[in-house]
Amino acid sequence: MGAWGTSLYSNDSACDIRGDYVDKLKRGKTNEEATQELICENRDIMGDVEEEPLFWFALSDTQWNYGRLLPEVKEKALYFLSRDDELQRWKESGKKQSLAWEKTLEELNKKLNSPQPPEKKVSKYRFYQCKWKLGDVFAYRFSGSYSMEKGFLGQYVIFRKISEDTWWPGHIIPVVWFYKWIGNDIPSVDKLTELGLLPAFCSPSVIAKFPHKKINYEIKLISESEKVIPTDNLTFLGNLPGDDLIPFRGHDYWTNYGPVGWESSKYNEKFEHYVIDMYLAWRDV
Repeated sequence: MGAWGTSLYSNDSACDIRGDYVDKLKRGKTNEEATQELICENRDIMGDVEEEPLFWFALSDTQWNYGRLLPEVKEKALYFLSRDDELQRWKESGKKQSLAWEKTLEELNKKLNSPQPPEKKVSKYRFYQCKWKLGDVFAYRFSGSYSMEKGFLGQYVIFRKISEDTWWPGHIIPVVWFYKWIGNDIPSVDKLTELGLLPAFCSPSVIAKFPHKKINYEIKLISESEKVIPTDNLTFLGNLPGDDLIPFRGHDYWTNYGPVGWESSKYNEKFEHYVIDMYLAWRDV
């Protein structure tokens, strides 16, 4: 358990339980289903003198906050609150912290024995699913400040959807290859194979240092809704089929593709910045 304070959620375990419980409700699970799944997923900590009490403390507190406290969860939490084990462990951290943790447990005890609020509505996730077909090819027109700074404003880069991947909490987003080309006159789809591909998140200096390193080209474009896609910057060029296309392999399939957000994305790696930097690194190679 990683702890950084004496409040109930000043540790990794309690934060994880709270987050996992709410996540399950947002995925449409009933209160009972979410509870049973959490218990099953955390069987390995049941009986652990440090972890199990935190499990029931966090679950009971979160359920109370959402007006969904189950009797059996309350009973488990009150059982561990009645024991001295929790206080004994914190005495090793000093009197001040021990007293602070004791206060935290007293407040939780009082809370669980008080009437819980009405059941709080939980908004379900709205998942985005990419509508582009495998093999679809697009030209993207640079329009941001970084492209202006680097001299590419108004020019185009071309990418092709070659697969799909997941993005938390369950979006299905496109995986693309960028072609090693930026210019004003968009080439036809049948000429794309002559351009070559732009390596992903890798520089020539790395390959020079590690010549046996595998070069990857796949990038997943973070799209959490249709609204974030810069349609004004995109031109559909057609579809390029091939044996290199990979159908969606499921939410549990681990790909480790590097993510890139659009220009309006909240994520640090932005489309234009990423593409231009990679192109400049590999242009003459």
